[in-house]
Amino acid sequence: MKVLFLAAEATPWIKVGGLGDVAGALPQALRARGMDVRLMLPRYYSIDPGKYKLEKVVDNFSVYMDWRQEECQVLRDSERDAYFIENDYFFGSRAGAYGERDDPERFVLFARAALEACIRMGWYPDVIHAHDWHSAAAVRLHWAAPERAATVFTIHNIAHQGYVSNSKWPLLGVYDAAGPLNLMEQAIYAADLVTTVSPTYSQEICTAEYGFGLEGVLRGKGDRVVGILNGLDYDSWNPATDPAIAQHFSADDPAGKRECKRALQEEVGLPQRADVPLLSVVSRLDSQKGIRLILDALPEILSLTHAQVMFLGSGSSQYESEIHGWTAGHGNRIAFFIGFNGDLARRIYAGSDCFLMPSSFEPCGLSQLMSMRYGTLPIARATGGLADTIRNRINEDWTGYLFGPYDKGAMLGAIGRALNDYPNSALWTGAVLRAMRADFSWERSAARYEEIFNWALEVRG
Repeated sequence: MKVLFLAAEATPWIKVGGLGDVAGALPQALRARGMDVRLMLPRYYSIDPGKYKLEKVVDNFSVYMDWRQEECQVLRDSERDAYFIENDYFFGSRAGAYGERDDPERFVLFARAALEACIRMGWYPDVIHAHDWHSAAAVRLHWAAPERAATVFTIHNIAHQGYVSNSKWPLLGVYDAAGPLNLMEQAIYAADLVTTVSPTYSQEICTAEYGFGLEGVLRGKGDRVVGILNGLDYDSWNPATDPAIAQHFSADDPAGKRECKRALQEEVGLPQRADVPLLSVVSRLDSQKGIRLILDALPEILSLTHAQVMFLGSGSSQYESEIHGWTAGHGNRIAFFIGFNGDLARRIYAGSDCFLMPSSFEPCGLSQLMSMRYGTLPIARATGGLADTIRNRINEDWTGYLFGPYDKGAMLGAIGRALNDYPNSALWTGAVLRAMRADFSWERSAARYEEIFNWALEVRG
């Protein structure tokens, strides 16, 4: 089976969020199942052709954008089997993936060029797998093709949809729309199958609370909206081999986690105490991630428990300022590192006892998978992928703590249950080992996507 895999970001070339992790790992897992997968993304300025030894495989070709033409090329990273659409104006002069005023136009060009590139290379996919609104135009443009591939559109975060203004309708071959075109909506309509990144999220986005205005069109797809959990690269995220952590450990030999905690406390300036539970947050600091709940709960955490709290992240200046304020007055209980440090994040996952993730919504989430892989039990709201990956304390095979309502009291209740369990070494260690042994590998996800691709081929007919 030949699959064209379209995304706006992918590791190791460029990563902004979870999509980058998925687009970097899933094609590899699909190839391991015998598929011919060609990952294609824009070649932004920040993707250095020399560093990745990119070779030109398709010379200049014209892509029609309504009344004008744009010249594009195709580069290839042969080592990782990835392809890049090059255009000097829309991509080559822009360092980042997102945040430009002409983003809708840029990504329509990407979609048009990707489809044309397949023709130029003489490679015709059986399935086009497009991710989020940045690739959505490919599904919409391919809809009317006389001999079209099957199309699968994956929603990673429905809150970001992509709008094309009235004047840009012709970019999509549309000349009679009644208002601005929503690229994600167009792809949902046109796709043979729609997937999203967890089973619970696939149900949530069909409701008014979580659908961001697209719940109607999603419900119209019926059973052709499917949730498939993202996976985690277990080779990369492995406490038995991770060079960034203080001491290696595993589910078969977990003793090293104690040293990881001591070393982390020392590194971030907290008292080195094994008997004190360490709660951690590694997150973008915005409202979706539940940071407001955590900040509002800090007075109770500090006064009613002896826990330490560790923050790593950046985002809202208000949240950053509030956390700095707490550290100024409680430096022996709270630590905060602004920005993102990948190695420090790994040491936090390895050295913490609990991981706080009280998201208002969470399509899948990867942080809870990373924390469990490193034996750190998540405390999370039961939404989206968090509900699908964490076994709540009420179950015999529990791996973490879930709460339902999005409010401070519910979250504090879950924290209280965790801290009450923490002194019980046998109980706690059992949950830690179960969390470390949980299987959320990409191999499982890839097998499910193969089923989806075959289903999409049947739907296309």
